[in-house]
Amino acid sequence: MIKGISENRRIWLVGLSLIMMLQLIVASYFCMEKQGYHYDEYYSYYSSNVTYGLAPTDREWKDGGEIRSEFMVLPDEGFNYGMVRLMQTYDVHPPLYYFFLHTVCSFFPGIFSKWFGLGLNLQFFCIAYWLFARISYEIFRQNKGMTALACLLFGFQPGIMSGITFIRMYMLLLVWCLALTCWHIPFWKGNLSLRPGRIIGLILLVTAGFLTHYYFAVFLFFLAAFTCLFHWLMNKRLKESVVYGSCVCAGMVLAVALYPASLSHIFRGYRGTEATGAFFDLSNTLLRLDFFTRLMNDSVFGGAFWLLMLLLVVAAGLLLLKGVKRKEAGEIFKRMKQKEAGKASKEVNPVAYGCLLTVTLGYFFVVAKTALLNAEEANRYELPVYGFWLLLVLGAVYAAAVRLAEGGKWALYKGEKAKERQTKGGNREERAGKSLFVGIATAVILGCQLLALGQGKVQFLYPEDAKNVAWAAEHKTEMIIYLYNPNNMWMIWDESEELMQYERIYFVSLADTVPIEEKELLEADRIYVYTSRMEAGEELMDRLLEDSTELSGKEKIRELLYCDLYCLD
Repeated sequence: MIKGISENRRIWLVGLSLIMMLQLIVASYFCMEKQGYHYDEYYSYYSSNVTYGLAPTDREWKDGGEIRSEFMVLPDEGFNYGMVRLMQTYDVHPPLYYFFLHTVCSFFPGIFSKWFGLGLNLQFFCIAYWLFARISYEIFRQNKGMTALACLLFGFQPGIMSGITFIRMYMLLLVWCLALTCWHIPFWKGNLSLRPGRIIGLILLVTAGFLTHYYFAVFLFFLAAFTCLFHWLMNKRLKESVVYGSCVCAGMVLAVALYPASLSHIFRGYRGTEATGAFFDLSNTLLRLDFFTRLMNDSVFGGAFWLLMLLLVVAAGLLLLKGVKRKEAGEIFKRMKQKEAGKASKEVNPVAYGCLLTVTLGYFFVVAKTALLNAEEANRYELPVYGFWLLLVLGAVYAAAVRLAEGGKWALYKGEKAKERQTKGGNREERAGKSLFVGIATAVILGCQLLALGQGKVQFLYPEDAKNVAWAAEHKTEMIIYLYNPNNMWMIWDESEELMQYERIYFVSLADTVPIEEKELLEADRIYVYTSRMEAGEELMDRLLEDSTELSGKEKIRELLYCDLYCLD
C-alpha cells in the first residue's frame, strides 16, 4: 500500500487509472485511423517548422521535397523558438502550443509524422483527465462513486476524442482551463488566503493560458468575475477579492508583455475583427446559439442532452409531488454565507456548482457568438467547457436522485425507525433507488456517447486521404500543374501531403490567363492538373489542349475540398 493512502482510496485511484487507460486505448485507435489533415493542422506543422515559406511563384516549378521540408524540422534547425514566435506574429494565434510542437519535431529532424501532434494531444488528455477528476471530486463533495462516473463519461465524449485527433492547440487550452479551475478549489471552500506560492501559480496559469489561445481570456473573465463577486458580496471579503483580481490582471499584463502581437491580433487582426462584428450582431444570436447547442449535444452527450433534460423535469415534478418546500432552497443560500460554504448541500458543493454554471454558460454564449461557423469542426472552440456540461447535468441528476430517495416512496422505513436504520448503515431501498436513478442517466449518456463514436462522430480523421496520397505516390514522376487562386493561396496547402509525393509541380496563378508556354508541358503526352474552381482554370486547360502537340482530351479524376484534379492526355 502507498504510504499515507488508505486501501479504499488506493483501489479508487487504480480504478480511475484503468478508466483513463481504456479511454486512451480508444483515443489511440482513432489516432491510428486518422489518414489526413485539416488545413489548420498543416499550418500547425508549417508555422512550427517553416524553412523558406510556402508561397508559390507564378509560372515556375516547385520541388515536392521542398514542400515537405516546410512541415518538418531540418537537420541543425531544431529548437529555433525565435522563428516560431515570429511566424505567429504573422498569424492570429499566440505561440505557446507551437513551441511544444516544434520541440517534439526538433527531436526527430527530417521527419514529418502525425504522431508528433497526436502524441502531444494524448499527453494533454492524460493531464486533463486527472484535473477533471479533481474538480469532480470537489463538485460531488468527495463522493468517489460520482467522481468515477464523471471521469468515465469525460473521456468518451465525441468532442474530447475529436480534440485529441485535431493537431491544434485546443487540448492544451483545455489543460490550462482545468488547471486554473483546480487552482480555485480552496476558494470554493471559503479559503481566500493568497500565499506567495499560490499567487505565482495563478499568474503563471493566466499567462500560459492566454499564450495558448485568446479564448482563454473569456474563460478567465467569467471564472474571475464569479470568484470576486461571490466572496465580496457573500463573504464580505473585499480586500482578498481585490488582491485576487490584481493577480489575474498581473498575469494578463505579463502575457501581453511577453507577446505584444496579441493586442493587434485581438483588436486589429482579421479574426478579432470578425469576432467583434459577430458578437455585436444581434440578428445572428438565436442562429448561433441553436448551432452550438446542437453541437454541444452531439459532442458531449452523443445526442442525449434533451432526453436528460426531460428526465430532470420529471424528477422536478416528482419532488413537487413529495412536497419539497421553497424555504429549503432559501436555506441553502443562507448557509452558503458560512465560512465553509460546501456544507450547504450534501449532494454537490453549491459554490463550486454555481461557479461552473457561471463559467460554462458565460463561455458558451460568448464563444457561440464569436466563433467560426464551420460545421462540426466548430466543436473545438467549446472544448474547454465540455467537461463542465457533464458535471452540471450529473450534479443535477445526483441531487434530484438524493432528494427523491430521501424519506420518500423509496424508503423502507420512516419516522423513528428510519433514523434507527440510518445509524445501522442506511436505508437499503433508499440507496438502491438513488443508485438506480443516477445509473439510468449515466447509462443513457455513456450509451449515446459510444454509439456516436461508433457512427463516426469523431472529426478530423479524413480516411479518404490515404487513397489520394497513395495515388500521388504512384504518379510522382508525372507532369503536374497546379492552377491556383492568388486571392486564396492558402487553399493550395489543404492537399499538402498529396503534393509532397510529386517530384515537382508547376504552379500557375489564375490571375493571369496568358497561355502556358512551358516547353516540357506543351510536349508532354499526359498532364495532371489541380485547378481551383474558377472559370479561368477551365480556359487555361482548354488553351493548353489547343497548343499542345500531344494532348487532345480532358477528364476529371476527382474533386478535392478546394480544387479539382483533371487528366489531360
